[in-house]
Amino acid sequence: MGAAGRVVVSTQGYDLVEVYGWEPRASAVPEWTVVDSEAEAFRQVLESGFDPARTAVVERDPGSAQVPGAVPGDAVYAETDPEHVRVAVDATAPSLVVIRNSYDEGWSATVDGAPAEVLPADGFLQGVAVDAGHHEVALTYRDRAIGRGLAVSAVVWLALGVALAGCAIVERRRRRGRALRSVVGGS
Repeated sequence: MGAAGRVVVSTQGYDLVEVYGWEPRASAVPEWTVVDSEAEAFRQVLESGFDPARTAVVERDPGSAQVPGAVPGDAVYAETDPEHVRVAVDATAPSLVVIRNSYDEGWSATVDGAPAEVLPADGFLQGVAVDAGHHEVALTYRDRAIGRGLAVSAVVWLALGVALAGCAIVERRRRRGRALRSVVGGS
């Protein structure tokens, strides 16, 4: 049984379904619960009555004080490419911006240009804390393995360049030695 929704398009035996009750790609939620583990986060998210439009579950304290009864803010998601995301946020109170992308330690964030922590939210999503007001959250993904691979490649290319230069120097010396021997031997 699938999720409740309406079929938007059907083609070649497949249906594209708009799911009722979906959450936008990013939202500013004024309430959160801090838990000790990813497993506990999943348990809380799966509990009856969990409202992702209002609440988030995080594994670390975001460092802000919650305001009881605060209204969720607005968040507008924009992606220039999969590794660069911007979220314009209008938060009515200190909030956690939940970005519905997979959490990974390769993500870094800024809020209004200042570094900010990316928290695991709802077990597998991204969360960034903001104060009340208008903010620009920018997320960037950097895979550390790519940097290490580029560094190793640079070392290999450098070693290859040194080896080629060494071979050229040795060959030049051999030619000079042969030329000297032919001059000395030919006298």
